[in-house]
Amino acid sequence: MKKIKVKRHSKLFILLHWLIVFQSLILLVSGLALGPNPAVEFIQTGTARALHIVVAFFFLGTITFFFYYFIMSGEYMWFGLRRLWEAIDFFFDEVRHFLLRKPVAHEPLYDPKRGDYVRKIIPTEVLAWWGWVLLWILLGITGIAILFPENFGLITRFCHALIPDWVDPLSSTQRFHGFIAILYVVLALIHAYASWKFGMIKSIVTGEHEVRVLDGNANIKPENEI
Repeated sequence: MKKIKVKRHSKLFILLHWLIVFQSLILLVSGLALGPNPAVEFIQTGTARALHIVVAFFFLGTITFFFYYFIMSGEYMWFGLRRLWEAIDFFFDEVRHFLLRKPVAHEPLYDPKRGDYVRKIIPTEVLAWWGWVLLWILLGITGIAILFPENFGLITRFCHALIPDWVDPLSSTQRFHGFIAILYVVLALIHAYASWKFGMIKSIVTGEHEVRVLDGNANIKPENEI
C-alpha cells in the first residue's frame, strides 16, 4: 500500500501541545506539594501554592487560545460530537483486539487530489478529546473555587455533597480537584501510549506523518464532513 509523508500538525499546534504538557507537569508537581500530607517535599508549601496559582492562570490562557485555534483552523471538525457513538463502538473494538492481541484495522488516509486527509484520526481520539475538555473544565472550576471559596460557595457545597466525609466544603473541593487531577494523569498516560502504539509520536515533534494514500478509484467522503 502506497504511503507518502504529509503535514499532520502545524508548528503552532505543536507549540501549544508541548506548552500544555509542560504546564501540566508543573501543575502536577506543585499540586503534589500542597495539602496536609504533601507527596512532594522538595518544594515549600508557600512556594508550591504561588507557583501552582500563577501557572494555572497561564494554563487557562493557553487552553483558551488552543480552543480558539482549534476552531479557527477547522481541526474541531474531526472531533465533532456527532462522531461520539462511532468512537465508543471503536473503543470496544480496540479493547477486543487488544485482548486477542490483534492489530486494529484503522489508520489515517490521505487524498492527494484534494491535498487533505480523508481520515485523519483514530476514532477513540474523539473520546480522548472530549475527555480532555471535561477534565479541563472541572479542574478550572474547582481550582477557581478553591482560590475564591467565598465567591464560589455553590461549587464548594456541591463538592461537599459529593464527598461529605471531609470536614468542610473547601476540603471536599480540594479532594475533588485532586481526584480530577488523577484522572487527568491517567488520560495523559493513555494518550501517550496510544500515540506510541499508532506511531504518532514523531508527528507531534516534526509535524509530519507517513500516511496511506487513498486509491485513485475510491470515493470516500472525508470524515470531517460526515
